[in-house]
Amino acid sequence: MDFTAEFWKDKIALIDSRKLLFPEQTIFFALQGNKVDGHAFVEDLYAKGVRYFVLSTPLTKKYKSVQIVYTPNVQQTLQSWAAFHRQQFDIPTIAITGSNGKTTIKEWLFQLLQGQFNIIKSPKSYNSQLGVPLSVLGMKSNHDLAIFEAGISQVNEMTKLESILQPTIGIFSNIGKAHAAGFGRQTQKIHEKLVLFKNCKCLIYRYEHEKIRDEIVARGLESRAIAWGVDKAADIPIKIVKLDNGTTEINFTHPVFYEFLLVVPFSNQAAIENCIHAIIAGLYLGATPQQIQAQLQYLKDVPMRLELKEGINQCHIIDDSYNNDFEGVKIAMDFLTQKHKKHTNYTKTVILSDIVESNQYNLYVDIAALLQQHGVQRIIGVGEELIRQKWLFSTIAETYFYTDTDTFLEAINLEDITFSQETILLKGARQFEFERVAQQLKKRVHSTMLEISLTALENNLYAYKRKLQPNTKLMAMVKASAYGSGSVEVAQLLQYHHVDYLGVAYVDEGVALRKRGISIPIVVMNTAPIEFELLCQYQLQPVLYGFEILMAFESYLQSNSNTNYPVHIELDTGMGRLGFVAEQVPKLIEALSVLQCIQIESIFAHLAAADEAKHGAYTYLQIQEFEQLAHQIKERLSITPILHILNSAGIIHYNNHQMDMVRLGIGLYGVSRDLTLDLQSVAKLKTTILQIKTATKGQTIGYGRQGEIKKDSRIAVLAIGYADGLLRAAGNGNFAMKINGQLAPTIGNICMDMCFVDVSAIPTAKVGDTVIVFDDKERVHQLADTMNTIAYEVLTNINDRVPRVFYED
Repeated sequence: MDFTAEFWKDKIALIDSRKLLFPEQTIFFALQGNKVDGHAFVEDLYAKGVRYFVLSTPLTKKYKSVQIVYTPNVQQTLQSWAAFHRQQFDIPTIAITGSNGKTTIKEWLFQLLQGQFNIIKSPKSYNSQLGVPLSVLGMKSNHDLAIFEAGISQVNEMTKLESILQPTIGIFSNIGKAHAAGFGRQTQKIHEKLVLFKNCKCLIYRYEHEKIRDEIVARGLESRAIAWGVDKAADIPIKIVKLDNGTTEINFTHPVFYEFLLVVPFSNQAAIENCIHAIIAGLYLGATPQQIQAQLQYLKDVPMRLELKEGINQCHIIDDSYNNDFEGVKIAMDFLTQKHKKHTNYTKTVILSDIVESNQYNLYVDIAALLQQHGVQRIIGVGEELIRQKWLFSTIAETYFYTDTDTFLEAINLEDITFSQETILLKGARQFEFERVAQQLKKRVHSTMLEISLTALENNLYAYKRKLQPNTKLMAMVKASAYGSGSVEVAQLLQYHHVDYLGVAYVDEGVALRKRGISIPIVVMNTAPIEFELLCQYQLQPVLYGFEILMAFESYLQSNSNTNYPVHIELDTGMGRLGFVAEQVPKLIEALSVLQCIQIESIFAHLAAADEAKHGAYTYLQIQEFEQLAHQIKERLSITPILHILNSAGIIHYNNHQMDMVRLGIGLYGVSRDLTLDLQSVAKLKTTILQIKTATKGQTIGYGRQGEIKKDSRIAVLAIGYADGLLRAAGNGNFAMKINGQLAPTIGNICMDMCFVDVSAIPTAKVGDTVIVFDDKERVHQLADTMNTIAYEVLTNINDRVPRVFYED
C-alpha cells in the first residue's frame, strides 16, 4: 500500500466515532470487533464531515467526495501505516515490555528526561495491537525521543509490535503471571517478549531475573544488554539502603560515572525496581546523575486512571495532574467531554500548566485547537510559557493566567477567582504540584468512599452483549441509584454505549436522569397517578401493571390531549409481584382494544428464580406462560410490541429465550456468582483508620461491651458504621477488612459511624491507612453472607453520605 499518497498525508487516525474532533483531517478505520462493527458509523461520520475511510466491507450507499481504501484487514492496515510512519524518524526509541511496571517506568522516564528531550510517549497504558500504532502515529518532526510500551497476551503478537515500534533501546521490566493464559511455559512468554528487542542497540534488565537473563543469553542478546542488580556480576552493581523517612539510597557503580549515590522517594521494592530501570535508561541517553537526582524528587506513584470527584460549590473535578503531554491531554479531554454531558448547564473548565517540552509553540497551537473543538469555556493557565502564548486561547470565553501554582492558589484563597457549577479538568506537569490545587478544589467529605470503575462496568456490559443475538435489544437497570453505584454517572456511560432503554423504579429517579442530560428512553417500573404530570413532562415511559393504573393513565392522557404515549405492560407469570395474571388477560385485551391514547411499547414479565438451577422447571413454565399470554395480546390487538422476560441470570441460563429484549441488572455491576462470564467488580468500598489504641487483656470495646479483649492487642477505629451500610451483623469477628494486604477481623459491635478491627497481626497499620471493606465480587458476597442478605442489599445499603468516586482505567 502506498502510504506516501495524499490519502495518508497529515491525517489523524480515528477508531472510535464518538471521539471525532477534526473531520477534515480524519481517516476512520472501521474495525470489526466483539463489541461493535465500525462500518455502522460511516454514515454518521460522513454527516459530520469525515471523507476518508478504511473499510473491509463495501458500502451499500453512495457518498459524494468520499475516498475509501478497501482492505481485508483494517487493523493490519492501521498497523502498516504506523510502521511506515515510524520509519520516517531517526530518533532514539525506547520500548518497554514485561509483566508489570511498564506504564510506571515510561512515565518516570518521561519525567526524568522531559527537560532535555522533546518526548513522544504512549498515552496512559496504550500497549496493545491497537494502542501501539495509535501511539506511534503521534510522532512528529519536533520529537527527538520516543518512549512506548508494548504488551502481549498471545504468541506471535510481539512480531507485529516490533515492526511498528522498531525500537533502538529496550527495557524488560520483569516477568510474572499477567496474561499467562496465552502462553505455555514462562520461558515461552519471555521468548515472545524478547522479539521486541531483536534489533535494539541496548537492552536494560535486572540481573536477578534469572529466567530473563538465561533467555537473553540464549537469544544472543547478551552483548547488547545492560544488566543492573545487587549481584556483583551485574554490569551495573547497586547497593540499596532503605531510610526511615520512606526514601531509599541507591549506590551505583557505573562504567562511565563510576560510583555515585541517588536517593529515590520510595521504599517498596516494586517502585525501587521501576525507578532504577528509568535511571539506567536515562544515564544511557546521556543524562548525568546530578540531572537525574534533581528530577527524582518529583516522582510519585503514577495514577493509572482518570477519576471524577466532587468539588466545592457543586463542581466536579477530573484530577489528572501527574503530567500534561499532548497525547495525555487528548485522552483527558475526551473524558472531560463525556462526563460533562450530564452537566450541560455547567461551565467546562480546564486548568493547565506549562508543557515541559522544547518546541512548545506548535504544541500550544494544537492544544488551543483541541480545547476549542471540545467546547471549553474557561481556561486557567499556570506557567510563564502559557502566559507568553496566551493569545492562542483568545477564542475561549474566559481566560486566566498565573506565573506559578503559588500565585494561582493565592488567587483562590483571596477569591480573586472562584469556582461554581463547573466540570474541571486538572492537567499539570509534576513540578507544578497540581495536587495542591486538587486538594483546594475538592469537597471535604466523609473519609469512607465507594469507588466505581466505569471501565469494569463497560467490560460487564459487553460480556453480556456478546451473549445476545445481533437484533436483541437491551434494557439496563439503573434503579436504586444504579444498585448503589450512582445512577447519573452509570446512565451516562450506558447512553454512551448505546443501550436501548434504561430502567428505574420510580419517577423521581427518571426525572433526575433527564435533568442531567440522559436522553434515551427511560422505563419507570412503579408509578402512581400523582406522578403522571412529571412522568409526561420528562418523557418517561410507565409500566402499567393493573387495571386501576391503566385506566387512570388513559384518563390523564385524554384530559391533556396526549396520544400515542409509549407504555409497557407487565404480566405476572409466577413472580407474585406486580402485573396482570393469566385470568385477567382477556379483560386486559378488551380494555386495550378501546384505549386511544397509549401505544404499547413492550410486554414483559419477571423471572422469580432464574439464578437457581433447582427451580429450572418453574422458570420454563414462567417463560412458556409468558409466551402464550403475550402472543394472545399481539394477535388480538394486531400489534408488534417488544417482548422480554430475561434478567441478568436469565441471559446466562436461558439464552434461547432472548425474545426481542433482555433486562440487565445486577450482572452489570459484576457481583453475579456465575463463573461463565468474565465479569469485573465495579464497586470498591474503602474507609480509613481514625485511631489505633492499645487494649489490654480483659478490656471491652464498643457498645454493650461485646468486644472482649482475650490478649493484649492493637485495635484500630475505622470511619465506617451501620449508617454507611456496614450492618451490625458484620461486627464481633464475623467479617474482616483488608489493611496493607492483610485481613483484620472486626471486634465489638458496629457503631452508627465507626467500627473496630483488631490489627495486632498487622504491625505496619497506622492512622490514615486505607482499609478495603470489599474490592471484588467474592468479598461482596462474603459480606452479604455475613449480614445474612444478598449482594443487592449490600450495594444498595451504602448510604448517600458515602461519596462515589468514578474512574476509568
